[in-house]
Amino acid sequence: MQERHPIKYLAPAWFAVIMGTGGLANILYLWQDVFPLGHFLGIAIAALADVLYFFVLVPWVIRWTKYFPYAYRDLNHPLAGNFFVTMPVATTILGTNIYLIWSHYLSGALTYSLIFSVWIIAIIGVTFFTFYSTFRFMRAEETPKPEMINFSWIMAPIANMAVSLIGNPVLELTMKMKPSWGVSVLITNTALFGIGFFLFIFISAIVFVRLAYHPLPPAETIPSFGIFVSAVGLAVSAIIDQSKHAHSLGLLANTDLANLIAAVIWGFGIWIVGIIAIISINQMRKGGIPFSMGWWAYIFPLAAYTISSQKIASIYLTPLTTGYTVFLTVLLVLLWGYTFVNTARGAISGKLFTGTPIPEAAKNEPACSTICKSEYGSSALTQD
Repeated sequence: MQERHPIKYLAPAWFAVIMGTGGLANILYLWQDVFPLGHFLGIAIAALADVLYFFVLVPWVIRWTKYFPYAYRDLNHPLAGNFFVTMPVATTILGTNIYLIWSHYLSGALTYSLIFSVWIIAIIGVTFFTFYSTFRFMRAEETPKPEMINFSWIMAPIANMAVSLIGNPVLELTMKMKPSWGVSVLITNTALFGIGFFLFIFISAIVFVRLAYHPLPPAETIPSFGIFVSAVGLAVSAIIDQSKHAHSLGLLANTDLANLIAAVIWGFGIWIVGIIAIISINQMRKGGIPFSMGWWAYIFPLAAYTISSQKIASIYLTPLTTGYTVFLTVLLVLLWGYTFVNTARGAISGKLFTGTPIPEAAKNEPACSTICKSEYGSSALTQD
């Protein structure tokens, strides 16, 4: 029996709304030199994202305290459990909005305190959910069904790499305000990137083997393919920014080789965007992709890749890099508009807060041991 409740069945993927929206705000703000309207749109969308962050955070915390069995059930779901890490990543995006946009209205000391705090929170959250989610599928007593294996499995690696989005601004300000901490911050950012990068390689290999041996996953999980492109975008941004800061700290003679490596990885993203488009169009022709919170798996990854493309275009200024970045921005705006409108409709109607209740007897079992691992509500990725 299905029921509706805005907190019990709050999908872990709700923080992906903030990730995608805040990322879009940064992109539009960075276009302001050639697109003056980008300045105002960036501020407006950043304000929307940052307000939404707290609107989602409050019920998210209440769910963990008042409705713990439901949160625990989702945490152990082979799909929904991967999206709990979106909370610290959304916190990271909040920090990038503060650094890029709101810092113009704040003092330098306050900006540094805020983004440093956000960086620490993101590290703690990402570390916890990374260890939990990776150990969860290692300890599984049953072989996961093919339909449960998709690119949502790489969310934890992506989250580790995403910390660099705020970690590098923290490093930039640290070199000015706390120079003695500079190398420590650089090493921390590099270590997190290393964890994410190698976990991404290992886990994505499992997903690719699944794709080689089995048909494409169910239609509602097709948007999870979008997560793949975020790894490229985050890797490119991290390499460019961290090599620049390592050069400033005197650890690198120059950044030329690092920038070239970043361009190589960025080029791989062109193939990924293309194959995702082909798979998505193929599924739409076969019967469509039902709207769910999973559609946000298209938005933040594309935003991360677009930001990296802006960085590449600023280093290698050519009609190719600039034109491609404009194309990605337009595509992102269109996808975000469609997804945001449908998410708002689903939230207002209550359809996005529907799930299966846990029987009272099961709630009293230690750690919700049986029901939480066997019966999952629709507050998972496929919620519609």
